[in-house]
Amino acid sequence: MSPGIRRIFIDPELAALRAGWRIALFLAMTLVAIPVVTGPVMMLLKPVQGLPLPTIATIISYVMVTLTTWVALRFVDKRPFHSVGISFHRGWGKELGQGLLFGTGMMTLIFVIENAAGMVVIEFRGLTPEQIAPIVLNGLVLYTAVGYGEELLFRGYLFQSFAEGTNKIIATLSVSLLFAAAHAGNPNVSLFGLINVALAGIWLSAAYFKTKALWLPVGLHISWNFFQGVIFSYPVSGTTSDTTQFGTAVVSGPEWLTGGTFGPEGGALATLMLVLGTLLIIYWPWVRAAEGVWQYDQWKEDRKRSLLPAEPQPDAAQQ
Repeated sequence: MSPGIRRIFIDPELAALRAGWRIALFLAMTLVAIPVVTGPVMMLLKPVQGLPLPTIATIISYVMVTLTTWVALRFVDKRPFHSVGISFHRGWGKELGQGLLFGTGMMTLIFVIENAAGMVVIEFRGLTPEQIAPIVLNGLVLYTAVGYGEELLFRGYLFQSFAEGTNKIIATLSVSLLFAAAHAGNPNVSLFGLINVALAGIWLSAAYFKTKALWLPVGLHISWNFFQGVIFSYPVSGTTSDTTQFGTAVVSGPEWLTGGTFGPEGGALATLMLVLGTLLIIYWPWVRAAEGVWQYDQWKEDRKRSLLPAEPQPDAAQQ
């Protein structure tokens, strides 16, 4: 391979495949692995007690994302899996807890404002305790899988490789737009809804950059969706299901404010909450990277040093 062609594929500074090619390989592996594995497996499965098939399919899909992430890191980047931001470093539980707390508070505040203004009421379905338990279980499992899986997919290898090849701002904006595009086929989607999904991508990206790990964005994502869909019975990005909701959130306020049938993510209240949430993450001193978390910049410097020619050792005869 000529030096000119080699430079198209290989970063000479790190003697590693350039970020764009790494991203392309990862996406190709992931987009092939999910349908190839999930489809046949689902044909052989039956619903598990309390877990309908769509939830099981979601779990399998994100298991495949985990596998393709590991393969890309192990064989392309030559890095450990925990470098993507999933490690049990000191403080990981605190970061996850902060995310769960912040996401819960943000969605609860949206509901309280709308309810106090007479813009939303929950029409419960009159469920028995025996019917409530499977809904809570399915909602918890589903939104935990989605929170983990979407963060690993959109704030994990793809996003971090993009940031390494460009910079934080370009990576955040680009992948947040991709995150919104991935929701473009959802029911009752609106332009305002897609803008807010992109804002959510920026919010979650800020959480990753502030902590250098995925636990905070995973916690934010899980609790935001769980309280939105299960506890308050809103549509989650336009989707509703009797298997994850106690009832129906009947919204009567203006759609530009409440989001209407797309759910809160389609309204201006969510816009305000996401902007405030992003600023809180960026500027609140309690949110910071923990000790021992993997650092790309340190790895990069170590990689450069490892590529330097070894210093010649003095000849014993000359000593």
